[in-house]
Amino acid sequence: MNNKVLLERNGIRFTLCVMAAVSAVCALGVNQSVRQMNILQLMQGLPVAVGIGLAVGIAYYGTMRSILPRLSSLHSAELWAGLSWFNLSLLGTWAIVLPLETAQIDFIEGFAYAAGCARLIGAIYVVFGSSLSNRKKFANTFVMLTVTIMLVITVIKVSLALSLGLVGALSIIRFRTAIKEPEELAFLFFTVAVGLGFGAGKMGITLMAFWAVCIGYIVFYKIRSTSQMENAYMVTIYGTQPDLIARTGQFMSENGFPCEFTRLESGASSTHISFLTELDANSACQVLGQRFREQFPENDITIVQARSLF
Repeated sequence: MNNKVLLERNGIRFTLCVMAAVSAVCALGVNQSVRQMNILQLMQGLPVAVGIGLAVGIAYYGTMRSILPRLSSLHSAELWAGLSWFNLSLLGTWAIVLPLETAQIDFIEGFAYAAGCARLIGAIYVVFGSSLSNRKKFANTFVMLTVTIMLVITVIKVSLALSLGLVGALSIIRFRTAIKEPEELAFLFFTVAVGLGFGAGKMGITLMAFWAVCIGYIVFYKIRSTSQMENAYMVTIYGTQPDLIARTGQFMSENGFPCEFTRLESGASSTHISFLTELDANSACQVLGQRFREQFPENDITIVQARSLF
């Protein structure tokens, strides 16, 4: 990435961070002055609010620029993308100063917050999730799911008849696609809960719970002892030796490839061993295949990216 593109990207991130902080601080201040019908307080307090927002935004950007690469040096751009969506959604805070009914203001705010939070949830799932399936493709559904739940709750919360009609309508729907891993189900429930909270008009509580869950999940990811395979490959070895498992394990350990055995097929004439290993790049895959052929010329090996199996 050249310096011009990098500067442009950092400039956009900085602008969104500052804009989010200024929007949140100024909108709350303007709303308070408007409610009190105090124009003098508005004129005096707005420059102060802008200054506070700028200071908070600059500190916010500096903190995120320091933290995000440390959380994931390889995928910090994905985290920044999710955070930028969230920052952009904070423009919905200005809805509180519009001359609209409370229900309409709650809808505008909730819709913006739901989209931003869902995109950030997707980024966290892509970077820190441990599922072997295509996390990026799965996370792309979070925004639509969250805003749909938010819209449904907004519509039915004012009418018992509509809520009963929704129960009848959903009773004819059959979801036949199985959730492969519990982590996927947990993130689906998380996005649904965020949509429910914003749809019910509980903006502050939902935002606090959202950040608490996200930070807690990242902290748990960092401190848990089990190793994560971000670039998992399924390796299958075919041979006839009775001690093939022990020899393969020793080979992987000596060459610095972490592995987790998943399958063993042993027959009268051959033995098949399958295990997961983590390879950082295609060159590492070639190195593994080359070293294996040199040490086990009589055996065959197959290496397949694990995510392509799901």
